Amino acid sequence: MTGLRFPPWLALPLLVSASLAHAIPPPPPEPQQLRKARMTVTIKLVEASHGRVSRITPLCNVSGTIPVYADAGRAAGVHGREIAGCRMPWKGRNLDVSVRGAMAIARGPVTFATASVSVVPPDAVQLCPDVCAPQPLAAASGDVRVGGTPRSLAFSLTPNPVSMLNARPTVWLEADIAMLDDRVKPTR
Repeated sequence: MTGLRFPPWLALPLLVSASLAHAIPPPPPEPQQLRKARMTVTIKLVEASHGRVSRITPLCNVSGTIPVYADAGRAAGVHGREIAGCRMPWKGRNLDVSVRGAMAIARGPVTFATASVSVVPPDAVQLCPDVCAPQPLAAASGDVRVGGTPRSLAFSLTPNPVSMLNARPTVWLEADIAMLDDRVKPTR
């Protein structure tokens, strides 16, 4: 029995279609921005060794404006804006702490808020080639969804366990978020 032979020109479309099947979808488009809100973030660095917290260092208390979108939350999480962060002393260097956030209001009404903080050293490595971003030394993120349109929201961020496991020594960021949408009238 002889093997099947395909013309070489048939192989290229087959390879292209196979590679497109594993493509990462693009992020959703930026939703309509309704207004801006104020976000205040208090950040602490936590260091641990041998399974115990060895040091907690207050890093900063920063604030800035973030967008309030007309969205159910999915696109708002991708299109959060960066506010002024701070610096984190680490092994003789000062690393930038990135701070991002956004709010969204959907029909219902439902309010969605998201925030993240991270520190990516200049020598950070990628965990997976070609696709992953550099691995942060420490990162934390969180989001909340509440009914109505509250004037203010407060929540804490959850440390990223992957960055905690890969850091030597074990470090993570703790952050408390307060968001104020001053265009919403206070309720009595």
